[in-house]
Amino acid sequence: MASVETATITGRSRRVRRLAALVTLVSLGVAAILAGGIGLRHELSRGATKAEAAAALAAEIGSRWERLPAGTIFPATVSYQDVAGNTATATLVGIKPPAACQAALEPAAAAQIRRLRCTTMLRATYVSAGGALAATIGIAVLRSPAAAGQAERSLLPVSPGSALHTVPYPGTITARFTDLARGAAGVQVAGPYLFLYTAGYTDTEPGSAVAAGLGAGGSGELQSLGVAILGAAENALTSHGNPCSMRDISC
Repeated sequence: MASVETATITGRSRRVRRLAALVTLVSLGVAAILAGGIGLRHELSRGATKAEAAAALAAEIGSRWERLPAGTIFPATVSYQDVAGNTATATLVGIKPPAACQAALEPAAAAQIRRLRCTTMLRATYVSAGGALAATIGIAVLRSPAAAGQAERSLLPVSPGSALHTVPYPGTITARFTDLARGAAGVQVAGPYLFLYTAGYTDTEPGSAVAAGLGAGGSGELQSLGVAILGAAENALTSHGNPCSMRDISC
């Protein structure tokens, strides 16, 4: 009889130990869940670090070319300084559909940036207030600001006939703005974007004559026109305030 009671007590002890172990495991699990929930809540509620805010801003700027309307990137009018130093207005003639970078650039320039993974090229053509000048600008989308900077360095010094092709529009005064008319050119970089322009006259005057120094005042105005248009596009694609003021970033 004593052996039966001993066996019963032993069995009860084992059940108690198993129950205690189960309770301990459940308690530990609940504690882990609570701790994880608290940690998750803290992670979700904390502000972004400076590095996270900078990364979010870079991603936002880098995707603007896909999200912004073409008319925002290339405004309908752009102010520039004419040869007399007066403020004049250039007018948008047309916006070209996005194209491969090699299709928009001279072969040597295309080869320079092909290795940097140029994603696409955005282009538009403007005409000066009096219609005598025209400029095509191109925006090359690179994979990173570093790649864009490297692309700029690889193209410098840029000459009128060494980089961007013109984009003439039949039926407009820019129909005569062909590659032969290229008399000024420039390049600058901001964010992951490489901004280029080429400018010339619409009266069939060869750009080589302008580049050689004939009509020096006109050449300066061509540069003023091109730089002003690049500035407007750069502002649309890269301007920003404090990253912490962006809607999706909490600092």
